Amino acid sequence: MHGLTSVFVALASVLVGVTGAASQERDPPHAPSTAPEVVIIPTLGNDHQFNLDYTVIDLMAVLDAISPGALVMADYTEWLHADCIWWATLPEHHAALAFAREKAVPIWGTLTRPPTAAYDQSVEWVKRYHEMYPDVQAFREDARTVLDRNTARIAREYTFNPQPQTLERLIETGFAARAAEWTSAQRDAIASAAQQTVDSLIQIITSNPQHRRWAVILQWKGTLEVEELLRRSQKVRYRAVSQFLAGTDRALEKRTDAKHLAWVLSGVLDEWYGMWAPQTFPAERIAGFLARLKELAPDDPTTQFTEARWLMRNRDWEGAESILARLVEDAGDARFTFPLNGKWIRPPWISVRDKSKLNLALVYDVQGERDKALTLYAELLELGDRLNAEARAAGYIYDDIRHVIESYTRVPYTGWPEEAYRHFPETTGIPVCDPQPPTPGNQW
Repeated sequence: MHGLTSVFVALASVLVGVTGAASQERDPPHAPSTAPEVVIIPTLGNDHQFNLDYTVIDLMAVLDAISPGALVMADYTEWLHADCIWWATLPEHHAALAFAREKAVPIWGTLTRPPTAAYDQSVEWVKRYHEMYPDVQAFREDARTVLDRNTARIAREYTFNPQPQTLERLIETGFAARAAEWTSAQRDAIASAAQQTVDSLIQIITSNPQHRRWAVILQWKGTLEVEELLRRSQKVRYRAVSQFLAGTDRALEKRTDAKHLAWVLSGVLDEWYGMWAPQTFPAERIAGFLARLKELAPDDPTTQFTEARWLMRNRDWEGAESILARLVEDAGDARFTFPLNGKWIRPPWISVRDKSKLNLALVYDVQGERDKALTLYAELLELGDRLNAEARAAGYIYDDIRHVIESYTRVPYTGWPEEAYRHFPETTGIPVCDPQPPTPGNQW
């Protein structure tokens, strides 16, 4: 797991070259009043799943309040124009693309297209990864370190933090406090990446002068540098996102609908860290989100599945079984109402019926009904390539969900934290949305 974490960091810096941090509120001294406005929205990456005070609901409300004429985010333009996200694990990228579709707002990436060698590099990385972790036993030591460290951080920074970590509070104090811990080497790397980001932004904005207000979605670890460079630019007029936060209340109420509530709940009930330490996440707040979802859409298959996952989290296997069995029977072609979020949602399938079938098999295993569980695993394995098609982590790297289900046929699911270890295998593939698919010479 150590290797997987580092490769995403490395790919982020090398292939996209973009970073994010805190906002300040003074107008740039040199930008003419006629210059297009630029608003930087600092985001949290996967922490949007864990910080219930700054979720995708809050991010969408901020975008509503800004009402941009165009969007930019740290991805590849050619992919975004094909409704394809390279960084498929990041909730804010799915939110930004969903907003662009909904509002018919044009969207750009900070770079145009992936390097031509990206697919071959992915295949080589997965090969090295499996040499490092040939089986689950080899994976356990590094994985335990990552799981313990990250669940402890989530609990400390969000769940048990006495100060709600809203975007406003993060801008005021949170981001600066975290940035104070950076080494000089980290600061130098962030400054270099910030310059690349600003160069890209200026080129995109000045090439499209018809759009007068731009919202830029960037992870927080460097936006302070990006903002400072934009303030000094005479080609754009920087505006702090904090100037728009007072206008988010009405938008927040509107965005707290069934679709977005289910999306938030999926990030805390149906993901990797929750397998390891469900106590990390705030049960009372999760229950409140679920109660509201049931009020808004009680009969929706997405709501019912989410309730089953809540019951599984609380080890109410019989209650979960009743709901899941009904969904397997009746859900038909129902699809989840929120965007898939790559690696961390387990597994990231859009079919309510397929996910219900897998979770029903897990419930059967826990209750000792092994034959019933094996029947459902076998039915799922018949789906073949569909099992991995939606499990994209980044670019051409996928989670190997088929391997995980095959492991259930050999060793029953237990429902205990060690289940997180099963989810180590990676593979490669070419997403159907890739606008210029490579010709693979080999594949994992």
